[in-house]
Amino acid sequence: MQLGSVKGMRKFVIDIYRMRNKLHQFEFEVDEVFFSSFDQDLIKNGKLKAKIDLDKNDTFIGMDVNIEGTLELICDRSLDPYHYPIKEHRKVIFKYGDIESELDHDVVMITNDTQQLDVGQYIFEFVGLAVPMKKLHPRYVEEDDEFGSLVYSSSEESDKKVSVETDPRWKKLNDLKKN
Repeated sequence: MQLGSVKGMRKFVIDIYRMRNKLHQFEFEVDEVFFSSFDQDLIKNGKLKAKIDLDKNDTFIGMDVNIEGTLELICDRSLDPYHYPIKEHRKVIFKYGDIESELDHDVVMITNDTQQLDVGQYIFEFVGLAVPMKKLHPRYVEEDDEFGSLVYSSSEESDKKVSVETDPRWKKLNDLKKN
């Protein structure tokens, strides 16, 4: 599904064909309507502002994206909704070439006759990358920090602690392991 074809999402498509070679600035409101236009379950709602600077040149277009606001996420532990603040800054370079392809995660090749850029897709991807893997309601953050000490660590300090607490009969085997 093309984002520009969804009713109301046309505002995220920027006409670059007639743009002059200079810096152009755009500001977009991102909300529930925006997220509902994508076939996904990660983000349902949020209130964000996306500021985009497009620097058009003869050989490339530099896109600087700043996104700020809050997302409504669902806690993995309690399934309660909560607001998660994000502040994301990303850059993408659109190079002119013979074919359209993604050269790198931040470099995209477009043809010389490309007329529009669908920045909505980039905004969605950047917001999605800002969502934490482990979504915890703020009331569980301190509790989660307490259990963080239960995670196995292979640091030298933990090795020393283990060697002090081990049975002296195993000392000779531990010495063999170190050699």
